[in-house]
Amino acid sequence: MASLYRRKNGIQAPPRSRWQHPALTSDIPLLRAAAERARQLGEANGWSPSTTRCTIDGLAVLLDGRPGRERVTLTEIRARTSRHTSAPRVAEVLAGLGLTEDDTVPAIRAWIGRRTAQMPPGFAAAVRDWLLLLLDGDARTRPRSATTIYVYCTAVEPPIGRWSASYGHLREVTADDIRAGLEELRGHPLCTAISAVRSLFRFAKKRGLIFANPARRLSAAEPEPSLLPMTDDEVRAVEQVITLPGQRLIVALAAVHAARWEAIQALAQRNVLRGVAASSWSTR
Repeated sequence: MASLYRRKNGIQAPPRSRWQHPALTSDIPLLRAAAERARQLGEANGWSPSTTRCTIDGLAVLLDGRPGRERVTLTEIRARTSRHTSAPRVAEVLAGLGLTEDDTVPAIRAWIGRRTAQMPPGFAAAVRDWLLLLLDGDARTRPRSATTIYVYCTAVEPPIGRWSASYGHLREVTADDIRAGLEELRGHPLCTAISAVRSLFRFAKKRGLIFANPARRLSAAEPEPSLLPMTDDEVRAVEQVITLPGQRLIVALAAVHAARWEAIQALAQRNVLRGVAASSWSTR
């Protein structure tokens, strides 16, 4: 009724007081600065009022009673913010004030910990320290990629499983044991395993974990190529057997133009080979 009376008589309604989060006027300077920072980010990035309010709520939980400018870890942000609060937005506000500390463990480090924890005790610590050295590098070793860590760890796991059946520590492994553990491998898997085993024992010798390096003389010849080029006689023999135009085109692409099977397969899936073969057959 009051609003109807004001409209009939041309009286403007008094301006509504805009609600503000209590943290914006807090007695704690750090909380007040964080709340103001959240408000500014919300206006700049189009956050909804509820999102801004929940973000400031999370900041209040984390900063109320915190001494000085003590940093907040990402783990604490995730653990203490409610499910209605966006932890990334809270972290963004605190990062802008220089108050965050990244204590999360990279995925590759967590993977190394899990994988080596499954190894026998006499081998696990050495393998873990070796992989971490490969990951981080040192003054004389460049850091390796996560892919190399995965490949090397996977390569040494089978022989370590065999060695642990007879020995309780890496220092007991002999050169004959190493060769026996790799005798089933051929080609590129063998070369990879030898590189990984040599790297592991070289690390163990430098750290004093073993008395002598049994993998020092370990070597492998270059793997033979899995595919050999066809001779002219082999190409002619194949041409005599095949009869369909598409098959002849595939042989020409592979033998004459050295097309890889992935490219030929892609052409076949798009029916390109069928159309080219049909047109070439019709011109005969």
